[in-house]
Amino acid sequence: MQPESEALTWYQFARAYAEMKWPGAAANTRKNTASALARITTELLVEPKKGVVAPDSQVMRRALTHWAFRLTAQGKEPEADVSAALEWVAQHSRPVTDLKDLDVGRHVLRSISFRLDGAPASPSHSQRIRAVFHNALEYAVEKGDLPENPLSRIGGRTPRLTRQVDPRVVVSPRQARELLTAVTYAGTWAHGRGRLLMPFFATLYFAALRPEEAVELRLQDCQLPKKGPSLLTLHQASTRAGSAWTDDGRKHEQRGLKHRARGDVRLVPVSPELVQILRTYVDEFGTAEDGRLFRSPSGGRLDSTRYLDVWHKARRIAFPPHLVDSLLARRPYDLRHAAVSLWLNSGVPAAEVAEMAGHSVAILMDTYYKCIHGQREQMVQRIIDALSDDREGGASGEVD
Repeated sequence: MQPESEALTWYQFARAYAEMKWPGAAANTRKNTASALARITTELLVEPKKGVVAPDSQVMRRALTHWAFRLTAQGKEPEADVSAALEWVAQHSRPVTDLKDLDVGRHVLRSISFRLDGAPASPSHSQRIRAVFHNALEYAVEKGDLPENPLSRIGGRTPRLTRQVDPRVVVSPRQARELLTAVTYAGTWAHGRGRLLMPFFATLYFAALRPEEAVELRLQDCQLPKKGPSLLTLHQASTRAGSAWTDDGRKHEQRGLKHRARGDVRLVPVSPELVQILRTYVDEFGTAEDGRLFRSPSGGRLDSTRYLDVWHKARRIAFPPHLVDSLLARRPYDLRHAAVSLWLNSGVPAAEVAEMAGHSVAILMDTYYKCIHGQREQMVQRIIDALSDDREGGASGEVD
């Protein structure tokens, strides 16, 4: 622990924390951590002396997010306004020990519950910042910079997050097929942008793939027989975080499957309908050099900037006006929600659905229980039948 005369400031500590978290972290995690630390740091500044003007707030946030807490910026020379902002923050950052005063922590928690424009922040946004704040303070305790985590003593409820899928986003099989057909009519990419993207969206619906999994799907991962069902073997995903946050400077980062160890695979059985869609697509458009089915016009990795516009156009084609303005399939990810809901409502055991969708059973049921319907009478009858069978089979073994 440093002497009082050289008290460790929050800014110094936060930079050390960001450096500790960087190795091995996913690129999007790095970006979210930097953004959260920037917001927390701006709330832990002392009031400047009279006549001292603080840097522009936007410049300060950019300086903290993209320079102070981004390790790939080390060794590079920032612009003059960024350097000035960072120097100002270093001079006006509160000591870490100020957080022993619980009111300081309460101030930060209260501030992050609002957006910068003063509107209430979404629970997921404020919870993400709060999680980084809590983890950073745990690190401060570990290093001996604080005797305890002050957040553990601050009352009040954390923002309530809901995992549940809203049933209003779930399309029926008929609506899903109408959307896929509408996709083929949308876009002008090489005079067939929609036709290139329709099979991508089809994998989200028929195989319940996450978009980041679908973009990494390769021909060698697919069994595509001329007839009958098939199997997809998933083993990696690709997310776009931006070249500033990846180790190799590429926009996309390849990672293992969500909730699974690196190198683990997930097997997903698929219907003959998707098999034929993919066979037709490969016959017409082929694959990228590395076997990827779906790619950008240049052959690079497909990302949301390439397919969201087509999706929104397809919704306007497929849906009447009152549904276009609704939540129904507003995002391509909602196709996955529709697929998992369909599997559950078809009576597929939850453990099997969880395995195919890449969830734990607990998370699966917590996420989709509002979308499970129409099975109560069947379940009650199964219980009655089981009890009846047990009674008939055990009658001869009754003891007086």
